[in-house]
Order: sequence, then structure tokens, then C-alpha cells
Amino acid sequence: MHEQYGPIVRINPGELHIQDSEFYDQLYRRENKLDKFPGQTKMFGMPGIFFTTKTHELHRQRRAPYSLFFSRKAISDMSQVITDRVETLCRRLRDSEKQRVPMPLGLGYVALTTDIISSYALADCYHLLERDDLGRSYHDLFLGFIQSCHFIKHLTFIFNLIQALPDPVTLRLRPSLRLAMRLMKVFKTKMQSDIQATIKELSSQTHEPKPGLFSTILQSNLRPQDRTAERIAREAMSLLVAGSETTAFTMSTITYHVLAHPATRAKLRAALRQAIPDPNALPPLGQLEAIPYLHACVQEGLRLAYGTSNRLPRVSRTPIRYRDWEIPAGVPVGMTTVFMHDDEAIFPDHKAFRPERWLERRDDGVRLEKYLTSFGRGTRQCLGINLAYTELYLTIATIFRRFELALFETERATVEYARDFFNPFPEHGGDGVRVLVM
Repeated sequence: MHEQYGPIVRINPGELHIQDSEFYDQLYRRENKLDKFPGQTKMFGMPGIFFTTKTHELHRQRRAPYSLFFSRKAISDMSQVITDRVETLCRRLRDSEKQRVPMPLGLGYVALTTDIISSYALADCYHLLERDDLGRSYHDLFLGFIQSCHFIKHLTFIFNLIQALPDPVTLRLRPSLRLAMRLMKVFKTKMQSDIQATIKELSSQTHEPKPGLFSTILQSNLRPQDRTAERIAREAMSLLVAGSETTAFTMSTITYHVLAHPATRAKLRAALRQAIPDPNALPPLGQLEAIPYLHACVQEGLRLAYGTSNRLPRVSRTPIRYRDWEIPAGVPVGMTTVFMHDDEAIFPDHKAFRPERWLERRDDGVRLEKYLTSFGRGTRQCLGINLAYTELYLTIATIFRRFELALFETERATVEYARDFFNPFPEHGGDGVRVLVM
């Protein structure tokens, strides 16, 4: 549509979309008090969570307790949790080497990120990395839930009715919807039980509550109706899903492209050997971020993995000026990360994994980071940005410093965006990236 009608188009009777990489920061800047488009608030069937909150003010209130919890300092303080889980992933890689069998590393990355977010946010590690199947059943539940997002968004009333149906009836639903129902029931029951236990610990004089999401919200200044067990359980489930699949897909994207391009692999391994003489003694996060080629690989992986593939419409309470157009207040207008990251004017040969582009200086002096929108911008920027970057640097540095890997029966389509379920998904599922330890 943009190719035919220009940079601003009406994509449905009540919504505008803009394709202009220079305008992204203007639309989503923090100074703008933007509300969420009502249609997007229904996308995951979890009313009341801060991610789907409609108004700017209520979203800010609901998000506030998490800000310090996911700050860079807080994530740095829990880096040992991440390191411990990465070490467990390394043990699984060594096991596959001893057994001379391929390792489903894509599935391993999902297990890793799920273990980390459950350890940190829920104070209850799920230990998927220790399971023989790397927690495939949990992964299938997550996928079923995510892939039901469009059904839930457009047929919310039917989804609400389905949730009240007995289990024998839901077994007849289509697979993704059936898995979504199961995920919500299983996690809702478990999390509400954990929340009640935390409430008892908080009221007890002898037991110190476990640090985590539940105690953080329960002790916050949120309104009483925002501190109910049911709502906190929904928040926890949303963080669990958001904090696992997206970062894991980025890890898989980086891993595939590094292994698929021998020159890139050689450069990364050389950079890591120089910066990390002892592969079993990783330097602090700040030093890892300062390794230029590692940083470039992480940024290029984020670019090709997108983060989100769905448009992000917002509603302004005041008119928005875009070039010669004035968009009236109250009209939803959005942009899409995929168009940003695929912009040939910004990222020439955009389909290529070329970390070097992040090391080159642009003629206009503008850093490419301006156009990297994997985590969004403004007041609704992804809460987990610090956690995601920490996971990416620690994991990629460790894996490629310690192991010589080769792809096993893995094609580019395994990590290529083909389907939009708010997050990007490849055409087919399966184990994702598979590798052999050489």
C-alpha cells in the first residue's frame, strides 16, 4: 500500500499507518501522552495488565512498580542467575558433544530464557534446561497462546466464553487455541497459589517473602484493585511469555547467521578470544558490551529478529503533524518495526546479516541505533530491554567463546520472519536452530 499510495495510508476505516524511518522517534517520543488503540488492548485476553492498559496515565501507574525491578542496576545485581543458567545450557551442549548427537539449540534458548525470567520475576525457576526434552511442552503452550492472539483480538467475546467451557469441550478446539486455554488455566492456578503464599509471608513476622514480582506488586502503592491475586497472575503470565520467546528467537537468529557465514564466525571468535583469554572466566557485562564485533552481532541479530512484527498504533489527544498532513486528535496512527529494519535507505542489502554495518560511520554522522526499534520507544518501550541485552551478551559471548559449532539440518527459513503473531515467527515450527558441537 505504501509503495502505491505514499508514506501515510489509511489501512482500515479507523486507523492510519506511516512508513517513514525518520518519523518514528517523533511519534513515539516520551513527551507524547499516547493512549493505546482499543483494538490492541484485547490482543492477549488478559485485561488489566499494564501492557494492554489503554490510557497513558493508568499505564504509567501500573508500570511504575516494575521500573526499578527491571532497571539496569537490578538486572546487573542478578547477573549470577543468568550466568548459572547459561552454564547449564553449556552442560547440555557438552552432553550432546559426548553423545555425538545434534543439539536443538533453538529449543535450548527458549528453555534458558524461560528459566531466567521465572527465576527472576517469579522467584521460582522452572528448570526447563534440566529436562530431557528442554521443556518442549511449555514451549508448545507458549506458542499456542501467542498464535491465538489474532483470534482473541477480533473475537474476544467468544474467547471469554471458551474459557468457561469444561476441559472435554476445549479438547475439540483447534490446536493453538486449545493450548492457549491450557496455558491460561495451568498458570493461573499455579500463580494464584504462589501469590497467596506470598501474601501469607508478607503478613508473617517470621518469614521473609521471596524477592520477586509478587512481593514487589503487593508492597507497591498501586490501587487495591490492581493488587488482586487474579490481576497479578495475569501480569506474571504476560511477563513469562514476553520474557522468553522473543529473546530466544533473537539468540537463534544470531546463532544461525554467525554459523552460516564462516567469515563472520571467524571474526566473532577472534574478537572473543582476544577480549576473553580464559573462556571460563567471562568479564562483566560492561566489558562484553565494549567488544565492538560482539556488539555489532547483537545489534544485527536484533535488527533481523525485529522484536515485534505487528504495527503499534497509538492515539494522541492532540493533533499530530506529519509533513503536510495534520492527523486529528483521537485518530489511531502507528508504525511497524519490520519496515524500519528493512528500510534499504538505512540498511542497504537489508536481508543480509552484516554486523560490519554497525561499525561503519554514516556520512551524516547519525548512529544506526536511532533506527533500531526492537524494543519500541517512549513511555511504552519494552520493560525487559535491560534483561534482554544482558541475556544476549552473556549467552552469545559464552557459547561462541567456548564451543566450535556447526549447523545441523537448519536452513535460513528457520529464523526468517514469515508469520505475524504480534511477534515474528518463521513459516514452520519444530526445534528451531540445531547444531553439532565439533
